[in-house]
Amino acid sequence: MKDKIGHSIRKKMLSLLCGIVFGLYALVAVIGSREMRHIISEENAATMNMLVKQKASELNAHMAAVERGVKTLSQYIIENADIHRLQQEPAYMQAFMEALAIRSAEAAAVAGDIETVYFRPDPHVYGSTAGIFLTHREDGNYMSITPTDILKYASNDREHVGWYYEPKERGIPMWMEPYSNKNINVLMISFIIPVWCDNSFFGVVGMDMYMAAIHQVVDTIDYKNGFGFLLGQNGSLVYHREYPEGLSGVQFNESLREASRYLLSEREKKMSVGCYRWHGEAHYLVGADMQNGMVLAITSPASEVLQPLVRMRIVMVIIFLLVVMATIITMRLIMRYIIRPIGELTYASSRIARGELNIPIHHHSDDEIGKLAESIRKMAGELQEYISYIHAQAYTDAMTGVGNKAAYMDRIKLLDRKIHEHMADFAVIVFDVNGLKHVNDTLGHEIGDALISDAAKVLKTAFGDDAVYRIGGDEFIVIKEKITADYLSHLFTKYRAAISSFNQTERQYDIELSISSGYTLYGEEDEEYKTVFQRADAAMYKEKQRFYQGRNDRRQR
Repeated sequence: MKDKIGHSIRKKMLSLLCGIVFGLYALVAVIGSREMRHIISEENAATMNMLVKQKASELNAHMAAVERGVKTLSQYIIENADIHRLQQEPAYMQAFMEALAIRSAEAAAVAGDIETVYFRPDPHVYGSTAGIFLTHREDGNYMSITPTDILKYASNDREHVGWYYEPKERGIPMWMEPYSNKNINVLMISFIIPVWCDNSFFGVVGMDMYMAAIHQVVDTIDYKNGFGFLLGQNGSLVYHREYPEGLSGVQFNESLREASRYLLSEREKKMSVGCYRWHGEAHYLVGADMQNGMVLAITSPASEVLQPLVRMRIVMVIIFLLVVMATIITMRLIMRYIIRPIGELTYASSRIARGELNIPIHHHSDDEIGKLAESIRKMAGELQEYISYIHAQAYTDAMTGVGNKAAYMDRIKLLDRKIHEHMADFAVIVFDVNGLKHVNDTLGHEIGDALISDAAKVLKTAFGDDAVYRIGGDEFIVIKEKITADYLSHLFTKYRAAISSFNQTERQYDIELSISSGYTLYGEEDEEYKTVFQRADAAMYKEKQRFYQGRNDRRQR
């Protein structure tokens, strides 16, 4: 009878305790999940808005330089042009245009990324090909070419002469929507000012900016597997990684219409981050107005943004299982006065579930409760380490301080993108420490690790911290962009001097530091980074073979 009563009491207490514990845990889980989602959403909104404003500011600064250049030319024309002499004296007309061409080339060089700069006076007064038209050359200078015959085209032919008629009709300085200029077959965006002298229309002055320069900035946006894109003043899609040539509004699918509607009309009315679906997946969306009336947008998959919430829920499930185990142990030891220790552990578990991982657990014993306390302590420590790990940026090699393989893979993606856009200019150098296996086998791994660290130090000294990546045990890659063969030779001279200096004054072990290397430059025939790397890698292995020729150590590592 006593056993039945005892069993009944334990059952009732277990039911009551389980109800209380599970109810409280569910409350903590719901509140914690909601708070975590709220915190993640706020942090994501702040980060995305900061990033889009930063990139928009970068583009606006460039466009502001273009506007300043065109305004300077406009002011120069107004202040120096004598309309009556221009109409009556061909020599004065020629001298004025030559002087203006010099000023225009200087202004375009200062603005940067300018394809053409021009001034076209009224063709009905000065002739249909009058004026100046300078185009950018490969050597960085500008050359004058014969201006387009304006009267050859209809005034509504936007792709040929829209740059003349639209500013003239509107009568104010303006940025045109991006367009493909059929006169020179280049995708560009233009800033143009109509010039008025003596209360009469004189002509238009403007600059055409490469759209590729804008695309390059947009392509650098990579936030949580998201990307950037541009909307035009009229709501068209100017640039998108899946639609590099853009789309008109009538070609939008439902996802693009939803994104466009938010960016152009609802962004200021609603919260700072919008949400829409792209390829069936929820995406967050922010935008920033640009100086020329376009909107720069950044979008990121909601699944990527909310990953910490998923991880937190997994952790909470683990904690839940531990709480269940603690409840069972409590009931088994209830007659041995262990309610208080279990209560302390349950309280500690609840605190850990709320994210307080530094909560102290004072209970120590050799029984199951003590082991549970130790498990919770270890769990809190492991969770703390794990959370610290996933919040840290994992782009630096811990041993050497150079870029790790993750950073290297991101760099490869960027270079492949530049190759695809015909904007690549880089050199790849492959390095491999000689004799590392022999050092590990004879002197120990500690000396081998020191050898790797010292090799990285020498490479950073010669090529710069941001150019060096460690991709294997003793394998390093150096990537240098915008580099000539002569300067690369200079860097190798510096590199050899650094090795020599290290071996003479800094090494702390008996052997000399020796590194095999191979390099190559990107060529127009290369369609991807992989082919450039393979040439450099083959060159490195040839040098390594020469190093080991005549040596008895066949391990060659």
